[in-house]
Amino acid sequence: MSLGIKLNERNKQEYYRKGYWGEATLADYWQKAVLCVPDKVAVVDQQGTSYTYSELDQAASRIASFLKEKGVIPGDFISFQLPNWAEFFVIYIAGLKAGAVVNPILPGYRADEVSYILNKCESKVLFIPAEFRGFEYVPMVKSLSSQIPSLKEVVVVEKGVKAAEGINTFDAVIKNCSPLAVNCTRSADDLAAVLFTSGTEGSAKGVMLTHNNIIASEKAFTSCLHLTQNDVMLMPAPVTHATGFHHGVTAAFLVGAKCVLQDIFKPDFSLELIEREKCTWSMGATPFVYDILRSLQKKKRDISSLRFFLCGGAPVPRHMVKEALEVGIKVMGVYGSTESVPHTMPCMDDSLEKIVCTDGKPVPGVEIKVVDELRQLVAPGVQGEEASRGPNVFVGYLKEPELTNWVLDDEGWYYSGDLCTMDNEGYIRITGRKKDVIIRGGENISSIEIENILLQHPNIREAGVVAMPDPRLGERICAYVVLQNHEREITLEEVKTFFASKNVAKCKTPERMEIVDKLPRTASGKICKYVLRQDIRSKLERDLKNQCHAV
Repeated sequence: MSLGIKLNERNKQEYYRKGYWGEATLADYWQKAVLCVPDKVAVVDQQGTSYTYSELDQAASRIASFLKEKGVIPGDFISFQLPNWAEFFVIYIAGLKAGAVVNPILPGYRADEVSYILNKCESKVLFIPAEFRGFEYVPMVKSLSSQIPSLKEVVVVEKGVKAAEGINTFDAVIKNCSPLAVNCTRSADDLAAVLFTSGTEGSAKGVMLTHNNIIASEKAFTSCLHLTQNDVMLMPAPVTHATGFHHGVTAAFLVGAKCVLQDIFKPDFSLELIEREKCTWSMGATPFVYDILRSLQKKKRDISSLRFFLCGGAPVPRHMVKEALEVGIKVMGVYGSTESVPHTMPCMDDSLEKIVCTDGKPVPGVEIKVVDELRQLVAPGVQGEEASRGPNVFVGYLKEPELTNWVLDDEGWYYSGDLCTMDNEGYIRITGRKKDVIIRGGENISSIEIENILLQHPNIREAGVVAMPDPRLGERICAYVVLQNHEREITLEEVKTFFASKNVAKCKTPERMEIVDKLPRTASGKICKYVLRQDIRSKLERDLKNQCHAV
């Protein structure tokens, strides 16, 4: 199958010449860690499942042997829709050993989204939980079996919940398969992973990353933060998301560190894990820090081991950084995207001003520029679109050459669609974005996708979806709708039930709805989203004032 990989040959040779890229694959780096620290704990999850590097290597070898038996050959895709469980780590490494392209899928995705991704990847094997957060995955996958011709095997991770008889389980595969004798050979320039991200186009896009892309990204990341095998990292963000996949799992084994996984974020338990496991750093979206700070106000904890907490996925409120410093947590913002994994961050020895007021500067090997609408450079301090180029930048959207060419030019520059300013020292500050995307708790959600679902409701004629400010999640989803029949009003609860019936991830469901007679539009018929954003801000301010007066 034609994947649509786009790579500038001149840049490729330069990355090799400068040492950002090399011949070693992620599987090679894993084997190095196993040889260096075989008896060290590689991962422990919230349920207490734990593997040393040697134990995990043995388990992954058995899963890799199973994959080979089922016809997975180098370059084939395997998908896994798992929470932050230790088994995720095992399956990831098994995929590397088998030479497969690994495809993590968010646990919150439902039938339509899962079917789309599996068909896009032509995945041969899928790993799912038996149950997570009250949702049973096996019935969903069974309902999709006829729609995914490439899918040959489904393996269930039971995790204390028994699957039906006749279904492959993770534990049974480990028990019944012999370890893979020899890892399958791959090139560092081959695809290693495809992570899906939603954007303004409405459907998820498969971000293609080579072994060299991921290795370069995490080498720079761990180097800038001075991470070593002595570090213990807490990952509360989903490991199926770029943040967790790269920095929770991959970065950990590149340096031989210990990874502590939390599958359901609860701030009290996060603090308990930090205290118990002596975690030295963590990372997540701003709501994680918000909740942790609120929890610390209620009960003090010994979190002296924690050197820093990184925030990515959305701009970090400056007041939050200051508030965290007051209770001993050093919060630092990092900036990037699934296409160009965090490529700016403050240095560990940066001044307080740089940490509080910027999103950092480029990591080694990465170039940043700020451009206008014509993609021409703007002066320092002038707002423009952020673009990056470097050994970490993706090599295209899976089977989407037109979308790839729109954001990735022939010289290797990735145009993010995000707005920023850059100072004379190269530090940037994200100021907004051009994309019509809602960033809810660090998750990018396409407003167009939500609008298209709303328009399927029999009593909705027009729909405009925008972000509304939220102190915890950063943004929530607000839907403006025009009804077909104004005499039959619909409620927000009715809309939520409708979305649930469409097998859509819960995080994409509107959280506020405004019924209007008409939507503001431009002369060309486009919805004036800025008018809706101004309107919801005004309404929220009014609601807040009314609450204050009521008190």
